[in-house]
Amino acid sequence: MQIRILGTGSGMPNQELNNSCVLVQTDSRTFLWDAGEGCSRSLLDIQMPENELDAVLITHFHPDHISGILMLIQMLYLQGRKRELRLYLPERENEFRAMLQFFYIFPKRFDFDLQILPLSRVSEEFPEISICKNDHLLGYKDLIESHNLPNELRAFSLKLSSPQGDFVYSSDLQTTDSIADFARGAHTLLVDSGHPELQQIQKLRDYGIKRILLTHECRPETKKWLSENPDSRYQEAIQGHKYVI
Repeated sequence: MQIRILGTGSGMPNQELNNSCVLVQTDSRTFLWDAGEGCSRSLLDIQMPENELDAVLITHFHPDHISGILMLIQMLYLQGRKRELRLYLPERENEFRAMLQFFYIFPKRFDFDLQILPLSRVSEEFPEISICKNDHLLGYKDLIESHNLPNELRAFSLKLSSPQGDFVYSSDLQTTDSIADFARGAHTLLVDSGHPELQQIQKLRDYGIKRILLTHECRPETKKWLSENPDSRYQEAIQGHKYVI
């Protein structure tokens, strides 16, 4: 399994970093996990063939995790993609499908079939992938309920299992507690180190994880702790770098 991190930035734009995006490749499959701004340019940089992607998975609807999806779809159309593409969304698939025409993106014109599906169904087609709902969006609950909004508070972490070891992508989350059982024993965890407090990052030492890649721009106190307490399991994720399991 190869993991190429195409974007390590946070919700605040950064001149040097793309937003969240991870390319995950096995011997037979290629997945894009999240599609933050910059993902299309990154795929061009690595000369990804237009028909190679099997599926795109979006973990939640914050802009830094989905802001590049329209350009990605448009790019694949203009490149002449032929293969079906499955796009898995965390919630409100029908509204997203209807929104495409607002941007003059008409799937009927494509040479490929764009399937827009709920993320909850991803294991039906790709049994090597599992999902875990995390706590990232729970802070919006009162606002959404008080205004009777249709948002469903669905944010997920992802796992791809393989004989060589599992890769877990936390995506954004408030606490690592919310994915403790899901991440335990993984070979590699790509974890949000911008939202969780230091204590939550420290807890990962007890989960039997071989490699912990810190993304989403580390909190200063997390960086300070790592500099004072070196641990070879922890690494800051490097944008564009390829990691192998």
